[in-house]
Amino acid sequence: MGTLLQVGANTSGRDFVVGDVHGHYSQLQRQLNRLGFDSAVDRLFCVGDIVDRGPESETMLGLVDQQSCFSVLGNHEAMMIAGFEDPADADLHLSNGGHWFYESAPSLRKQYVDLARKWPWAIEIETPHGRVGLVHANVPRGSWDQVTDQLLAMEGEWLSGAPLTSHAVEYAAQNLLWNRTLVLRLYSEFLESEDNKQQIFAQRQSPHINEWIAQGTARQLAPFEIEGISGVYMGHTYVPMPIQVGRCHFLDTYRGEPGEALGILCLNAT
Repeated sequence: MGTLLQVGANTSGRDFVVGDVHGHYSQLQRQLNRLGFDSAVDRLFCVGDIVDRGPESETMLGLVDQQSCFSVLGNHEAMMIAGFEDPADADLHLSNGGHWFYESAPSLRKQYVDLARKWPWAIEIETPHGRVGLVHANVPRGSWDQVTDQLLAMEGEWLSGAPLTSHAVEYAAQNLLWNRTLVLRLYSEFLESEDNKQQIFAQRQSPHINEWIAQGTARQLAPFEIEGISGVYMGHTYVPMPIQVGRCHFLDTYRGEPGEALGILCLNAT
């Protein structure tokens, strides 16, 4: 499997995308059950960071088959890979919820890394609303072509087993798995507004609203009008509820605190 996975339309069921699960498999299942998720026809797409912090990282890794449950690589999976391949890098993973990994048997650690190394770094999905993209953290320069170009530049090295410190791989990882440019702009332009905070608080109480849609000036919205794709779904940084601004959707809503829920949206809702 390459670093960019292209997935056709689901003509039999629904497609859902979920924010950073971080080992909270039971929470995910509770919410999918409430949505009537049917694994025979419905598909689930994860924006990465399905491991660490929560108690069920191994279960989440076993769930991803890239056929009915998909995931892009997140920075936490990248830390897992780096810590396994170079023990000098393990401290960063350990300090970010990776203890479960180093407490696992060596054969299991190798199995988890082998699996995650095969995951795509970005996914494109055909939907009734056009082609949408999944990437963990950021879209460089507001262009989906930048995502695909950076993946193309490093794919040969990555698939040949190059480490995350390899120049082209590290460059893509910093831009796609770690960078917070868009979400920091989301906070500065929208989420620091008291009026918007009140709107979001009110909408979080409504069972009928799944996503807050930011309203702003053309200048405010411009960085989020990603070129070359109909929409982009990301995680990586906490937001109080699923948020759409321009063509960007931010879904990292769950920290395991009371009253929180995983951000889950249906991609082919009519």
